[in-house]
Amino acid sequence: MPAPEERPKYSLLEIERRWLVDLARVGSLARLPFKRLEDAYWPGTRLRLRQVIDPDGRTTYKFGIKYGESARGVQPVTNLYLDKAEYEALAAAGGLRVSKRRYLIAGGCLDVFDIPAGTPAYFEVEFGSEQEAQAYEPPPFVTEEIT
Repeated sequence: MPAPEERPKYSLLEIERRWLVDLARVGSLARLPFKRLEDAYWPGTRLRLRQVIDPDGRTTYKFGIKYGESARGVQPVTNLYLDKAEYEALAAAGGLRVSKRRYLIAGGCLDVFDIPAGTPAYFEVEFGSEQEAQAYEPPPFVTEEIT
């Protein structure tokens, strides 16, 4: 993990692990609430524009950068929270679109993709420390770790 003085100014460390998911072992998601995440990525950059729509319809807009992993599953990130007009101005720049449903289950997030079609579902958990991440036992519906 980089020392605080080595991280980009205003960034926070994100410590996470991810696994592919066997959706048949998850069971039905039909009655579970989910957040809709609409992302745009620009090839050759580390930038992401995100719109998060909660089950109640509340929407959050973010513009972020992930600086790259310094250790397995550990990387500095910075997010700016936007209003709708700022989001729309940046969204006009295009980018590669991703749309997914995020279910909060088993102490983590299950992401099921609508766009691009055929993208495998994955499960991720964020942690407060690398030690927590290493000690974590994932739920039985996960398969290969892809952190």
